[in-house]
Amino acid sequence: MNELLQLQIPYPLPKLKRLPLREQPAYRMTRNPDACNLTELLAVLAGGPHQIEIAEAILEHFTNIRKLYQAHAVEIASVKGVGQGTALRLKAALELGKRAVLETEDERPTIHGPADAASLVQYEMSMLEQEYLKVILLDTRNRVIDIVEIYHGSLNSSQVRVAELFKPAIQRMAASIIIAHNHPSGDPDPSPDDVAVTRSIVFAGKLLDLVVIDHLIIGHNGRYVSLKERGLGFEERIAEARHNYCLREADVIYTYTRAQALADGVLIDVTATAKEAGFRCPTAITAALHAELNPNQRECSYGQSYDGRLWDVLFMAQLAARRAICDSQTAFSVNLAVCSGKRSRLQMRLLNLWLVIGPGDEHEPVITIGFAEDF
Repeated sequence: MNELLQLQIPYPLPKLKRLPLREQPAYRMTRNPDACNLTELLAVLAGGPHQIEIAEAILEHFTNIRKLYQAHAVEIASVKGVGQGTALRLKAALELGKRAVLETEDERPTIHGPADAASLVQYEMSMLEQEYLKVILLDTRNRVIDIVEIYHGSLNSSQVRVAELFKPAIQRMAASIIIAHNHPSGDPDPSPDDVAVTRSIVFAGKLLDLVVIDHLIIGHNGRYVSLKERGLGFEERIAEARHNYCLREADVIYTYTRAQALADGVLIDVTATAKEAGFRCPTAITAALHAELNPNQRECSYGQSYDGRLWDVLFMAQLAARRAICDSQTAFSVNLAVCSGKRSRLQMRLLNLWLVIGPGDEHEPVITIGFAEDF
């Protein structure tokens, strides 16, 4: 009989049962949540007698809270001991934490500096695996109207469309905006592309009378960079210097009839797209500009398209035309993402263009856009 009793192996007690009441996760949570470690917080959500073992298994599988946030509920449920119910509770708790950061009960948050703006997006954007760009819309008192996602992908493969970026601000009648995007690598230091994009956005904002307050780059571990504080892309005179090139009467296109130019392919009619951008007159671009806007195969693989590039040109041209109300011609610039080699990455190229308003074949107002040497 004694031998049989010696062979019996007692069932191991769960770790929860071995702890004094004051050291159990639920008790520590009720007394001081800030003092709880990740294992204890996860154990409270898991519940049950084996909650500590489950919490340890979750941390062993995902290693940190960022990876747990990014994981799908199905993957969380696959961890031993978790199950579908616990997985859903974990996802719900993480989502509530994110919303607690982004929302306030009494009134909309007011932005007093870069830290205030970063705190609104940092929690979520620091955990994202892809690059996201968001716009914080502000009213005249710098209170947040909304935070709008513009796109996600990569600044190297998905060129920012300035027109799309300002669209929600115009629709919501925002007085100013703050741009924010994340670096999945965790390093918030700005790249040359980041600075070039910022410069284009600030310039467009001045033409639209819509203040671009800052551009934030979000990294990991609470790190972020304010391009405004570093003076990158927020120079006082951005692309406002007029070019020395002057059109001469003998060089303008309408000495060669517009109908012939369109028939011969010297000009490309883009009136339909131009109307969407706000132009009311027949609009054409030069053959040289048309060729420049056609992306090669490598550029197409990075998300570039002719229609997207044309829209950028027409949008910036429309802004330039509004600025030069009394002039029949005006210069403007557009950033174009180009890729010259098979293995090279996208780089920014600045196109210096002209918009010319002149009489058509029947003396009606027409618009032509192209390079200076095209006229």
